[in-house]
Amino acid sequence: MVNEKTSTDQLVRRFIEELGVSYEEQTSSNIQIREALKNASKSKDSRGIGKPEFVFFSGNHLFIIEDKLAVNKLEYKNDSGEIETNFPYRRDYAVNGAIHYAKHIIEKTKSYKEVIAIGIAGDGLHYKIHPYYVSETEVKALPDMKSLEDISPENVEEFYSVAVKGELPKEERELREVNKIAASMHEDLRNYGQLEGEKKATVVSAILLALEEPTFSLDQMQGSERVGSADGELIFSAVRRFLENAGIVPFAKVGEMLDQFTFIQRDVTLNTINPNLKMTPLKYFATTLEAEIMDKIKSNTDFDILGNFYGEFVKYGGSDGNSLGIVLTPRHITSLMAELIQINKSDYVLDPACGTGAFLISAMNRMLGQAENDEERTDIKQNRLYGIEIQQKLFTIATTNMILRGDGKSNLIRDNSLTFNKEEMKNQGINKILMNPPYSQAKNDQTQHLSELSFIQHALDMLVVGGKLCVIVPQSTMVGKNRHDKARKKQILEQHTLESVITLNTDTFHGVGTHPCLAVFTAGIPHKENKRVSFVNFIDDGYVVRKHVGLVGDGTEKGKRDHLLNVLAGNDEDGTNFIVKTTIESTDEWLHSFYYFNEEIPTEKEFEKSISDYLTFEFDMYTHDRGYIFETKEVRSNDE
Repeated sequence: MVNEKTSTDQLVRRFIEELGVSYEEQTSSNIQIREALKNASKSKDSRGIGKPEFVFFSGNHLFIIEDKLAVNKLEYKNDSGEIETNFPYRRDYAVNGAIHYAKHIIEKTKSYKEVIAIGIAGDGLHYKIHPYYVSETEVKALPDMKSLEDISPENVEEFYSVAVKGELPKEERELREVNKIAASMHEDLRNYGQLEGEKKATVVSAILLALEEPTFSLDQMQGSERVGSADGELIFSAVRRFLENAGIVPFAKVGEMLDQFTFIQRDVTLNTINPNLKMTPLKYFATTLEAEIMDKIKSNTDFDILGNFYGEFVKYGGSDGNSLGIVLTPRHITSLMAELIQINKSDYVLDPACGTGAFLISAMNRMLGQAENDEERTDIKQNRLYGIEIQQKLFTIATTNMILRGDGKSNLIRDNSLTFNKEEMKNQGINKILMNPPYSQAKNDQTQHLSELSFIQHALDMLVVGGKLCVIVPQSTMVGKNRHDKARKKQILEQHTLESVITLNTDTFHGVGTHPCLAVFTAGIPHKENKRVSFVNFIDDGYVVRKHVGLVGDGTEKGKRDHLLNVLAGNDEDGTNFIVKTTIESTDEWLHSFYYFNEEIPTEKEFEKSISDYLTFEFDMYTHDRGYIFETKEVRSNDE
């Protein structure tokens, strides 16, 4: 039998060493902890020195780790669902042993009244990590981990606040702050401006662009008593000057954008002083946006703030309904997709269905992080980000979004990506594509060209040979629902290569009801018969739905994301329940669930339950005079 020290201990040792913290094995040089472990043996009578497998600090937090080789020796719970720390469970199970030591330390020391006890079971290929928070008053299960990265010195405080204290993650706190402003603005735009959902976003876009014009000032607006040009005319003129004088966008595009803003000039409600506000609604909106949003947009380059505003404006029913069917891709997914295809500062990136520009924002953020000087940063903003959007209102928002982030050229095109000249994009050197195509509108034979697979195929044809595409689509897209989809999958493999498909958390688009996946392709290289594709089950991504909050990280999301990337890169291993690498056919369902075969040995409890279920079923059949089912099996067995 393999010794735990040669497999599991090595795995845990590697995990801890990656944290960059000092650790000790079987002992502790800390006087209080060493004294507390004097009579903490896991033996039957607890006499003797307790020797935890690993003891270390990360930040100000104490961690105890116990490990076992067998996965089914991870933890044991009694009939009440509690971790049992009596003998022999504390000896035989990793979690139980770690909690046993944690309780001793808490009870016997003055300084350490909180310990995070971690049980790890398995080897480098099949392993599980279960952490528990232990205090004087509770033993609390924390989210499972895929590595220990979430408790590294730079991450541990965020992990503690989210996983232990139940606070919202930093990313969600930022989002809630913006959405709170957006919700308030939504109410103001409706109550004071009497505006419909999409017009709200148009007014916000116009004001934000006007605030960028150096010659425009809020003092020019009428306010409570000032007489002069309508505030709407001032804003419209400021936008026109800004777009034309700065040379940010081609003249024809300036005209398209200004067409969207024309109504602001003469809208009676927007330009009439409101007695409650003591100024025009337009000045009130502009004052709010300048104070609360402008700095956030410019300082937070990876967050589609304007897109979130738009989503807030159009999510309500009635006249505020989302007539464009926009579904915002969460920020953690847009950044993951950029990472999956390793977007870098020298790439030319396209989103052929760019919506409000979230993918381009994520790509820009990643590229700017790699830039070494202002020249490179300017080049990225002006020359390396492209987008296509057919909806005029979304095109206006996306253009505004990119301009506000210093995109000095705004390479956005209002067109239909399904009919756009593919060679034009190839000539621009497009080598990376991120996209979330519109939900399939392929309802019959006449509309099959509007399926998600059709968007994928057209996008792949826009890439230079060897270019990478990452797309988020419903899982059904990778299944191939009908003959048209099956034929298109075959055509895609004849010209391009499927690299990986990642099944995502079913709550990724919480409230929408779509079960998504990510697919990564290489363009212009036919898929080889012996090519092994990676199919990943990433449902457990560290994000959970909280009541009254929505989808948020549970404190383990960073470690699980990095584990995914490391496994795909070949730097880490995992079992087939996480990743399956296999050759494919166009007729296959391109999903992990299609290729996965459960190779894990059942635990004793699972085995006992299966036997119990079988015996219960057999008894039920006999009591209902259907025992012949089993007799027939015996006869057949004898005949054979």
